[in-house]
This record gives sequence, C-alpha cells and structure tokens, in this order.
Amino acid sequence: MASRVGDPDGFGHFGIVDSDPEGVLCHECGRRFAHLGLHAWRGHGITADQYREQHGLPRKGLVADTTREAVVANARRTLADKPAFVASRDPVRASRAQRRGEAAISPAGLEAIRDTARRLRGLRRHGIVVACEWCGVQFCPLLAPGKRRFCTRSCASRHNRASRAARRSPG
Repeated sequence: MASRVGDPDGFGHFGIVDSDPEGVLCHECGRRFAHLGLHAWRGHGITADQYREQHGLPRKGLVADTTREAVVANARRTLADKPAFVASRDPVRASRAQRRGEAAISPAGLEAIRDTARRLRGLRRHGIVVACEWCGVQFCPLLAPGKRRFCTRSCASRHNRASRAARRSPG
C-alpha cells in the first residue's frame, strides 16, 4: 500500500520536511541535522535522492534554513568578483531545464569545464615522488615538489617541535 502525505513514516511524516532552528529531522533515526542529504549518505548509506524518494520529500528542503542562508551569502560574496558569470547567468532557463530533468551539460557548460581544466592543468600532482623528511614515507606532492619536505602537517609539526627542542636543550 502506497504511503500518503502526512502518514507516519519512521520518525517523521511521509512527504513532509520537518525543519526547525535546530535542523531538519531525519525520518530514519529521529535526530536533527543541518544537512540531511549529507547525513543520509554518511549515516544511512543512501543518497539524498534515494532518501527523498523513500520518504516522499520534495527536491529542495534537506538543508536547514541557517545553513541555506550561509551558502547563499557565501555565493553572493564570491560571485560578486565574477561579473562575466553573473551577466551570463539565466536562472529561469536553468530552473526550466532542471524541471524537465535535463541531465546533459550545455555547450557553454562544457566549454567552461574545459577552460577550467586547461587553467588548472599545471596545478595538479607532478610525477615526482618525494620522501618525507620526518617519517620517510614517499608521496607525490601537488605543488612545488622541490619545496615540500613532509607528507603531512603532522610530520611537519613533529619536525618543528623536535628542532625547537634541540635548539633549546643545552649541548
């Protein structure tokens, strides 16, 4: 028998997003989260789309209002520096395409992806293997392989603490 909107569904009600200042209620475990889609994946091993389908939830609304406001504020702040993007943006067309379920990337989107890949090409890992000066583990650094001496910040910290202790201790 198919569930109807409002029927009890785990810890919530089928088809209803229960959101309050503490977060969004998880129908599976009854706890509240700022980002329910992320929790569904990490906590229950299902994607946000699968979670929505199981509980009859709408496409939007799995994020707490405070989190959504922070994301929007961050986007507005960072996109202000990209006038070409803002000028070419067409939210109405994007919404229509999303409602139609178009999964393909537009030609302009593909070109933007290619441009970004070309621009970042030199910033990826180099084919050089370096040994960590502290633990000896071999690693392939992202940038400046000649300058990076430690595999992790933890090894760098240990090295720095040991160096400081050696300088402080009387010979």
